[in-house]
Amino acid sequence: MTDSAIDSEVTMSREVNFEKKIKRRALILGLSKTFFTFLVFGKLFYLQILQKSKYGKLSDTNRIKLKIVYPERGTIFDLYDKPIASNRIDYQLSIFKDKKNLVHDYVKKLRGHINFSEMDLESIKNNLNEQDLSDFITIKRNLSWNELEFFEFMKNKFPFLIITKEKVRNYEDDLIFSHVLGYVGFKKNVTKMKLSNLKVGIAGIEKKLDSKLLGKDGWIKFETDSKGAVKKELNKKYAVPGGNIKTNLISEIQSKASDEMRGIRGAVVMINCHNGGVNCLYSSPSFNNNEFSDGVSLKKWNLLLADEFNPLLNRCIAGLYSPGSTYKLVTALHAIENQKFNKNKKFLCSGHVSFGNRKFHCWKKEGHGYVNLHEAIKKSCDCYFYNLARTLKIDDLAKFSSLFSYGQKTGIDIPNELKGIMPNREWKIKNRGEKWQKGETLNTVIGQGFMLSTPLQITLMTARMATGKKIIPSIISNKNEFENLNINNKNLEFIKSSMFSVVNESTGTAFNSKLSGYQKMAGKTGTSQVRRISMEEREDGVIKNEELNYKLRDHSIFTCFAPFDNPKYSLSVIAEHMGSGSKVAAPIAKRIMELALKKY
Repeated sequence: MTDSAIDSEVTMSREVNFEKKIKRRALILGLSKTFFTFLVFGKLFYLQILQKSKYGKLSDTNRIKLKIVYPERGTIFDLYDKPIASNRIDYQLSIFKDKKNLVHDYVKKLRGHINFSEMDLESIKNNLNEQDLSDFITIKRNLSWNELEFFEFMKNKFPFLIITKEKVRNYEDDLIFSHVLGYVGFKKNVTKMKLSNLKVGIAGIEKKLDSKLLGKDGWIKFETDSKGAVKKELNKKYAVPGGNIKTNLISEIQSKASDEMRGIRGAVVMINCHNGGVNCLYSSPSFNNNEFSDGVSLKKWNLLLADEFNPLLNRCIAGLYSPGSTYKLVTALHAIENQKFNKNKKFLCSGHVSFGNRKFHCWKKEGHGYVNLHEAIKKSCDCYFYNLARTLKIDDLAKFSSLFSYGQKTGIDIPNELKGIMPNREWKIKNRGEKWQKGETLNTVIGQGFMLSTPLQITLMTARMATGKKIIPSIISNKNEFENLNINNKNLEFIKSSMFSVVNESTGTAFNSKLSGYQKMAGKTGTSQVRRISMEEREDGVIKNEELNYKLRDHSIFTCFAPFDNPKYSLSVIAEHMGSGSKVAAPIAKRIMELALKKY
């Protein structure tokens, strides 16, 4: 074979091999393209058909942001439909939860124009750790109009921030109703996880009727762009407001009590004798419950706790005082009702009574002379009741006193009421590990010794004596039918006429506080002693209240009802460390009662 033929055959063989190689590569490339095409289409089928629901939701999650809307609390009204606890609009600054890494930078940039207090910064820290359903984190509450105006002008520089508005609690008279209304606040351990910023009732009516006042939450859905900025509101579920509540409180009387007690620590309680409605329940000093609604700072809270006059204490239902001479009414009624005591019997008051190796002194050093029971109540003679105590058994007196709520809760429809102390033999052994001494009965019959009561109990005692009914006090509901006390009406009338003399006869201890109009008031003064007077001081002359250290001065107490012929209101005033009941508490009660009778 020639060389040219050989070369031609080699060349042909190379071309054949090259063509086979090209076809093989084309096949491999084709198969690869087909594989990847099927892979892509398969993945698309998987994502768009098989996993459409899942990834559709994820897409919506990225596109749609959810904002929880907290319910508006129900309004609380007084007896004449004046709102005393309502709501106001609170403008808040919020940020997307998935952009929380920007919070500190945003706050730093905004601080020159928006005020972030230490409490705000602490709140931000807490909110960043919350795990509720909302896609927003609140970083500033209670924006002022100037702050809102600034943000509207500069909001383009903060694309992930949004202004929202909530309804928050607002108290019309921020000091007058604080104790009885209570306040709202955060209580993480009882709220649902999705409502971590829900405010619930913490004290007073707000706590007692929280379930009715609360309402139900709603939500708003916002659409965002690819960068996460809000574009528009898509739809919403409206929150359901809480139910409204009408109380028996009368704003003007509560306000009058506040004015009268300015600078005085104590309590004022007024009860409607017809239906048991509590028209006034004022404790002094008070506190601003709007501060609690907005969120009280730790510093402010500690100051309130450290205050020696305890403004957080509702003295009306939890302040414990010796009822003093106001309790003589119960002692006297027990004696004539259960001991068949002769109310016309006279005892000599020489200024003191000797019992055992002790002397029990009357408030009037020179004594009252010979007095009967009516005069003893009118003049508040201690010695008469010391003599009366000799014939009484403490257990019988304690049992009878329970008819007038002493030693037990009154049943008022707000929380944290204390029952006080009505001592007897069992109580003494249980609490002091000692037997009851007869001399202790002499202290008890004049409302001293171990006995402690609340201003509400004293007022309720007076209301029950005025009506002969077992009245139950209520802030909310009205109970128009009450059972009888099963006490002889003649005996009740005797006590009531004695109370009439206290106020309306010139020798009565509260004569200077009789009503100025045609209507008459009956009452009883009381002076609650807070220190023991030594024999040496008795001999040298008892130090006047105004000369003592403030905390050693007597409490001033007065309880009353009016009108005398058809009792409508029972009223008690306790003025801490202000001396005798006739000098301070009685004049305050007179002015409050005159307002109530004139206008209500």
